[in-house]
Amino acid sequence: MDTAKKTEQMFIRNDQYNFIAQQVYFIVHTQNTVNHQDTRDGVKLHAMAKVREMIPGMTENQEALLNRMTELENETEARTFLNELKRDCVIPFQALTKKKVEKLFPKAKKLQIPDLDALDFQRLSYLGWFDTRAHKQYLIVEYQGRLKGIAGHFANSNNKGICSICNHLGEVALFVTKVKSGKETYTSRGNYICKDSHVCNENLTDIKKLEVFLDHLFQ
Repeated sequence: MDTAKKTEQMFIRNDQYNFIAQQVYFIVHTQNTVNHQDTRDGVKLHAMAKVREMIPGMTENQEALLNRMTELENETEARTFLNELKRDCVIPFQALTKKKVEKLFPKAKKLQIPDLDALDFQRLSYLGWFDTRAHKQYLIVEYQGRLKGIAGHFANSNNKGICSICNHLGEVALFVTKVKSGKETYTSRGNYICKDSHVCNENLTDIKKLEVFLDHLFQ
C-alpha cells in the first residue's frame, strides 16, 4: 500500500484499538455461547455503538470498515480482522531515535535506551522502560501536543494493584518523580503504575486515564 494513502486512513489510537479488540472478542464469544439470535444481534449493536462513541467523527468508510466486526464468527476471523486493522489503521506513536530520546533526558548520564528498532510503535500509547544501571524508570509520553520525558523511581515494587494508567489489576509499583513546583523548588509526585509498560500499553483502553496521570504530575 502507498505510504501516503496508508497514513491518510490511519484513524485509530492504540487505546482505541485495544477497546475494539475487547468488543470483537466479546462478539465472537457471544456468537459461540448464546443461542438466542436477538441477544446475539443486541450484543453486536451495543458493541458497535460503544465504538462509535469512542471514535466520534468517523467517515462512512471508516465506520463501514469497523462494522465488519459484527460479521465475525470465530476467533480466527477475529484475529485476521484485528491484524488488518492494526496494519492499516492504527496511528503509531511518534517516531523516536536514540538522539531524540537522549535529548528528552538531558540530565541522564549513560542512559540505557531500549532497542527502538524492535518496538512496535503502533502498539504504544507511551514508552516506558527500567534502567537497571541507574535504577530508574523512564517514561516518554505525548502531553499537550509535545513529547516529554519523565524519569522517576519505583518504590514498593512487589505489589498487586490497579494501575493508574491502564486501570487493570496487575503487578504495580509506586512511580515517583520530582516536578518543579516553584521557581527553585521541587515536589515529589507519583502514583501506582504497571511495572511492565508493554503489558500496560496492551491493557490501556482509554487514553484519558493516561492524561489524568500526567495532569497529576505536571499541573
